[in-house]
Amino acid sequence: MKIICPDGNGYSYYVQAVDETRYIRVSGIETFIVKAGDYWNGPDESDALNFRERCEARVTTEDTIGSTRTYAFHMRIPTDYPEYSPKQTLGQWHNGSYDSVFNRYEEGVFTICLNNRDAGSFTEYPATLNKGVWNTFKYTFTWHATRGAIAASVNGRTVVKETGIALVPAAAKSIYFKYGIYRNMKEGLRGPIQQASYRLVSRA
Repeated sequence: MKIICPDGNGYSYYVQAVDETRYIRVSGIETFIVKAGDYWNGPDESDALNFRERCEARVTTEDTIGSTRTYAFHMRIPTDYPEYSPKQTLGQWHNGSYDSVFNRYEEGVFTICLNNRDAGSFTEYPATLNKGVWNTFKYTFTWHATRGAIAASVNGRTVVKETGIALVPAAAKSIYFKYGIYRNMKEGLRGPIQQASYRLVSRA
């Protein structure tokens, strides 16, 4: 189902969730919950066919290619958040075909990933994600196929600073942001219940 949320800070969005119990918004804090088999678009659609489980906010206010945008948010995962493989994605910037930038979490390791399949490049930048407390994230992007740039920090520490890079594929028309929890599964694998909370999410 779609849970419509038109009132983001600098953006409009909706939540991709199997039902309303997976998404909680109280006092400016958004909590996303994923359980085994959470194929938000139904049992016969793309998520189920590819074993992709998610509860994510999908921002509908998109960034044009050539633009510079800054995103910021606080994120918290519980102290007892289950360590797990395969990866969980805790925030991603999507070019319409795949994610150009995403936050990867897997078995206690957090990385910011730059991904350009067209250019054959993939780079991971490790950062520390602390459980049980609010972690502060800030990203500034220039979306461009040859002159792209990114500056990203976690808890005030610079993690990525790159300029003049192929940040998006040449065919990309725009970029949109998603946050919550998304995980890539495989047939027969049953994942634990996981949740992540976000606050002060902004696009400027």
